[in-house]
Amino acid sequence: MGEPQSSLEPALRAAVNDVPPHSITRLPAQDQQRLAVLLADSRQQQQARLQQALKSALGHLPRLLRAPVRRALFPKGDV
Repeated sequence: MGEPQSSLEPALRAAVNDVPPHSITRLPAQDQQRLAVLLADSRQQQQARLQQALKSALGHLPRLLRAPVRRALFPKGDV
């Protein structure tokens, strides 16, 4: 079935939350490291854009309602 996930570079193993496709496990270590960096950068950019979108969306509400609405939308504080 292919190489086990343990053959992945540690940085890529941390970036992949699921069993990666066989094609990724077959990449050379240097390419796996580059892919891990790209994945981490992509996730950081995505989080930054989501934060900006949320801030923009809540900006349409009166200031006094923003905190209660944020707590109602994200009760665990995941934002």
